[in-house]
Amino acid sequence: MSNRPYLFRETDLRRAVRGATSAGLTASRVEITAEGKIILVVLENGSTKIAPANPWDELLGTPKT
Repeated sequence: MSNRPYLFRETDLRRAVRGATSAGLTASRVEITAEGKIILVVLENGSTKIAPANPWDELLGTPKT
């Protein structure tokens, strides 16, 4: 096991979410890639629907969010 440096900091994540919120966007999901890239997925036009149900979730036992 190697000790790799962290590719992102929690403060970077907080800053990204806070910036989106101050711009009037609502972050529904945050993705962090293996390279440390932070991706914010935002709700569209104040919608509360994030994603339609996926029939494979039940078959694969994926927990509901």
